[in-house]
Amino acid sequence: MSVAVNLPVDLDGPTLTVLTGPAGIGRTHALRTLRNAATQAGRPVLDLRLAPECRHDAGYLAGRILAALIPTPTRLAAGRGHARTGEPPAHALSRVLRRHHPGLVLLVDDAQWADAESVEALRNVLHEEYPVPVRCVATLRSDAVGADPDQSAAFDRLRQSGLVRIERLRPLSRADVDALARQALQATPHDSLSTQLHRLGRGVPAAVLAVVEGYRASAALRIVERRAYLTDPTSTPRIPAEHDLTRPVRQLGPATHTVARALAVLEPLGAAVPGLIGRALDTTPEQAHRHLDALRAEGFVRKDRRGWRIRVPALALALRAGLGPYERRRLAQVAVEALWSGTARCADPAYLPDQVAAAGGLVDAEPAAALLRRHADIAAVRAPAAAARWWAGAADLSGDPADRAEALLARTVAEFGIGRYAVAQAQVRHLLGEYADTLPDAARQEAELLALASARGARAAPDVQAVAAGEPWLPGGRVPTRTTRAAALCFLDRWAEAASLLPSDSTRSDSELLIGTPITAGTGGAPVAEASAGGVPVADALAGDGSAGGAPVAGASAGDGLGGSVRGAARRRFADTVARVSLAAVVGALDRADRELTEGGLTVADLPAPERCLVHWRAGRWDAANDAALLGIAADLPVTRPVAHSTVHRAAAEILLARGWPVRARALLDAARADAAPLPYLLAPVAAEAEWILGDAPAAERVVGDALAAATRHGLVVGLDELWLVAAELATERGDGEAARTAAASAGAAADQTTAIGALRVATAQLIVRPDRVRAGDLMALARVVGQPHEVARAIERVVRWTGRSVELLGEAYEILGDLGAILHRSRVRQAMRDHGITVPGRAQTLAEGERLLAALVAEGLSNRQLAAATQNSAKSIEGRLTRLFNRTGYRSRVELATAVLLGDYRIG
Repeated sequence: MSVAVNLPVDLDGPTLTVLTGPAGIGRTHALRTLRNAATQAGRPVLDLRLAPECRHDAGYLAGRILAALIPTPTRLAAGRGHARTGEPPAHALSRVLRRHHPGLVLLVDDAQWADAESVEALRNVLHEEYPVPVRCVATLRSDAVGADPDQSAAFDRLRQSGLVRIERLRPLSRADVDALARQALQATPHDSLSTQLHRLGRGVPAAVLAVVEGYRASAALRIVERRAYLTDPTSTPRIPAEHDLTRPVRQLGPATHTVARALAVLEPLGAAVPGLIGRALDTTPEQAHRHLDALRAEGFVRKDRRGWRIRVPALALALRAGLGPYERRRLAQVAVEALWSGTARCADPAYLPDQVAAAGGLVDAEPAAALLRRHADIAAVRAPAAAARWWAGAADLSGDPADRAEALLARTVAEFGIGRYAVAQAQVRHLLGEYADTLPDAARQEAELLALASARGARAAPDVQAVAAGEPWLPGGRVPTRTTRAAALCFLDRWAEAASLLPSDSTRSDSELLIGTPITAGTGGAPVAEASAGGVPVADALAGDGSAGGAPVAGASAGDGLGGSVRGAARRRFADTVARVSLAAVVGALDRADRELTEGGLTVADLPAPERCLVHWRAGRWDAANDAALLGIAADLPVTRPVAHSTVHRAAAEILLARGWPVRARALLDAARADAAPLPYLLAPVAAEAEWILGDAPAAERVVGDALAAATRHGLVVGLDELWLVAAELATERGDGEAARTAAASAGAAADQTTAIGALRVATAQLIVRPDRVRAGDLMALARVVGQPHEVARAIERVVRWTGRSVELLGEAYEILGDLGAILHRSRVRQAMRDHGITVPGRAQTLAEGERLLAALVAEGLSNRQLAAATQNSAKSIEGRLTRLFNRTGYRSRVELATAVLLGDYRIG
């Protein structure tokens, strides 16, 4: 990239620049970059591309140049090397270029195919007999340099005269790949995307861009907060067969192209590949070898001890895209039979199930279906896109209706789990229409809830409303069960009505228990499936990004039959565990979330992105939490979680706010509200804090007041204690002691004080309205029991702020916030340390951190007044700090600085 960008586009420098490199390295992309640069510089550009047959047509290239540059009546006869007047090609080129196109930039792609007569003519034009002010840039495959004696002699003469510059293009580094993707997407690639771009593109610019566009086409690439995420790193980019990547291969002829397509499927099978290609294409291994050798000679293929491989995986994807349905199935059949017979081996565990699924009925159905089921079970958590493919294949091969129904249901869960709601919705409605009577009761209920949650994911609000009303929305005119209706009401934020549909005794089914929500009925009744018992909405249990597919829990056999559905029961137990972890994290019970994981035989890494976010957030692993939150939002996963939807957005917003991005934080909160996230009042604590930090305390009070009114109106209790705590703090801030005491009392009434987090919030509210040493000590003891780093830091801040005591603990809060990357909150603790005469460690680090915070806030578009409020400085001080920042960085204005921050040129951290 850097070579292409820096190539000369003026009259200085070499007359001829030759870009060399192996096939597929990106010579064409470099030429395209240069063409754009020359055009922007106002230079005339002629862009030509040659093919193998051109070198045998004397004067062809010279004729192409003249045909493009001069009026039709005076073009060369037939476009071949001599003009109508018999003028020599070199003289004609010199005359036309001097008279009509001075300063032309001539770009010739694949110059190794140029005919000798044209090469000699151009050499004369560029240097010897008829020199003209033209610059020529040609791409030449590296193995072609020196291969033609005439071309080699011409290059030597030009090089000796200092008129040729040869640049060898090398693969892009990982950093260059990221920069190219950032330019294409106007977003920074997430690690998962960066890894795939580097792996599939092999540093070839055109291949990297093809992968980017391929992921866009497959809807696997989504952008959130100016970061580009792969919603499923196991998904495959869709690169069309006619993409420019395949053009050089197609130019080698139909037979060689066909062998290349076959190799794209069979290449993992090592040394057996030539024979397998011969078998699949009904030809001999020797003929297959000849075509493979031709591909190797052109640089597209390499051969090593592992066998034959296409150099750039993106090219293999494009070649596979060109296979017809029968071609693909036949190649898959050959691969499967070779592996089953021991003729070939493959180290990639996903290769065999992929080929079995592609082969379909061309292989033995019974062992094929069993193999696909085993692999789909294993892949469900970490590779859901693959699991969906394999479940689909298993369904096609299953002869037993019960087996097929369960495979279709498992596929639907996998599709749903990676956010493919439209696909999941179509699949589950087909399942309920054709196989409802085949499904066990638990599986049928699961399918109903999947249909509902998929409708919510697809934003089909009328469908959700129809289910909530009990209308016969399901295929066959079936009326939804009470459990499904209750879940629909949860999606609509009508929690009291949902509770009224469920029995309050202990004889409820597992599905009904799952619907239990952290609510109190509007009539003031007891909580339904109290939060402390771990009840969660079914829709939460069915969602996930990589884990919602439902991998078997420990002890479940992947080989058990499907009919009675041991596998289905394991999937539902897995989903139940995930849901219970989710609710525990939502209500702040991190210890209970950890216990649920242990009892379910899971780790945090097994959780879907939204639940992973919540656990990491509570545990103080904020980088991981933010990453999981934005990945989940990119994949559109929180929308199918009635309880967790708001809280995932709240967690991400809280992290962004603490790190100096208040506007981005508010945008995330607004996005959740706009998407009709249930329990929107759970967003209010962060929304209010953002207003307060920016100096608008009345707005913060309005946010809290509106949220309290909405929660009370709906009879909701979870999170109410935190809202009353914030209300008490704001009232104390403005000097309204009576309102503060009322709010503190309300916090005590709303909190579940049997939990550590509930007791902490009550103790905090009491400390604010009645500060004393004993309460401060109790508060700190509770904060340490809760064990959540951010809660400990906030407790220290509040103790010092409202009592003026325990100032020695500010250093601990400062370190905690540093570990969290919370530079905005840390700046406020730093100010408190200075106010209390405590030395702030690391002067250089402090200055750098303050500068980064100021740059972030400027990039957010804050006014000087807001900057002053956020950083606890005067407006005049802000002006001085901005001046020093501009002088040190070289940026001349807020706009320049903000642009640099947003483009990643100025790193915040």
